[in-house]
Amino acid sequence: MMNKQTLITSLLILIIVGLLVAIVLGSKNKNTTKKQDSQEISETVVISDKTSVFFYGNTCPHCKDVEEWMENNTIKEKMEIIKKEVYDNNANAQELSLAAQICGLDTNNIAVPFLYAENKCFIGTPDIVSYLSQKVGL
Repeated sequence: MMNKQTLITSLLILIIVGLLVAIVLGSKNKNTTKKQDSQEISETVVISDKTSVFFYGNTCPHCKDVEEWMENNTIKEKMEIIKKEVYDNNANAQELSLAAQICGLDTNNIAVPFLYAENKCFIGTPDIVSYLSQKVGL
């Protein structure tokens, strides 16, 4: 017959092993969820060759310049552009990183304004304005 101390020690070991198994199984489920999330994000970034995604920051002065230029030149009436704010929206920021990866850019050094269109990346006001001007025939 087991003494009381051996029984308590065995019970504690079983509890610890059970907790470790739960942690390992829980972390595997988390990794699967993250993979699914990134697949969903990449699908939303690469909407189609005809859709452009404009990534901007809500306090970015260069982004405001591009937005004003697009408004003054009625770009949204001439082509579909989806706008995604990245400073306060983590999902949009992740989409920006994925778009940059698709273009082979270093995701540690990407900035806004950023336009993803026709599977290409355009960064900064001059590149974006030039692309959009050419695209809509300005």
